[in-house]
Amino acid sequence: MIISVALCTYNGEKYIKEQLDSIINQTYQVDEIIVCDDSSTDKTLQILKEYAFQYPNLISVFENKTNLRTIKNFEKAISLTNGDLIFLADQDDIWKTSKVEIIVDYYKNTKNFKLVFTNGDLIDDKGNLINSTLWDEWGFSKERRKLWLDNDEAYKDLVLNKNKITGATVCINKSIKSNAIPIFTPDGYWHDAWLGLHAAAQGGLYFIEQSLILYRIHKSQQIGISKKTKEIDIPKKTSSVSKNEFYSYLNRLYPNKSNLLPIFKKKSFIEFLKSKFSIL
Repeated sequence: MIISVALCTYNGEKYIKEQLDSIINQTYQVDEIIVCDDSSTDKTLQILKEYAFQYPNLISVFENKTNLRTIKNFEKAISLTNGDLIFLADQDDIWKTSKVEIIVDYYKNTKNFKLVFTNGDLIDDKGNLINSTLWDEWGFSKERRKLWLDNDEAYKDLVLNKNKITGATVCINKSIKSNAIPIFTPDGYWHDAWLGLHAAAQGGLYFIEQSLILYRIHKSQQIGISKKTKEIDIPKKTSSVSKNEFYSYLNRLYPNKSNLLPIFKKKSFIEFLKSKFSIL
């Protein structure tokens, strides 16, 4: 079994070494780290190339000539992976040393595994623990977790962007790539919700009630939770996909889940294809 990491970077020189070291020094070794740098203007790319030189059989660095932004950069990184299991990683977090081992064991003992996500402990810019977790901030309560044990309930929430998944904690089965890549979302949706709804539609969305990463809160992070405001960031308006096109796309992929979608005006197949390929 091949274990991949899809890591996206952008002006992350301050924290990227600590993150890379935490991935490299796992109790269960990963087989490849695919890094897509989104046109950094600081020393991030230099640091990445130094690590790639030190670990030539482990780390591959891809430099975007134009800035793709977070969602499309993760799409690219995921598409370049070769693993059976693919871990997503942000540039500024720290993985706990047994993260990969715990998730691989979970995968081996879980039926129809498509995606799993975990909790995470919050840290500040200096690495000090904050008295909170990702699930505290997301409002992923015991009641909501119990509800999400039913993948149909999770799917309904994710389609409406009531997301409780943090991408930095996610591991996916490679089989999900066939439907989830390319990412086809309207404004306001992140890649983690997109991956999660595909896993839920296929009956393979799971979560582990452990904090397996240290999730860093700092002013320059691209996405995440603001320590000061405790608000969840949303993507800037860059998508040309409408809500109706989004629902129509999901309806065609998962017709057996059509009763779980909001009411929408169905498009003709030709209209659908035009809208889908116009964003690629």
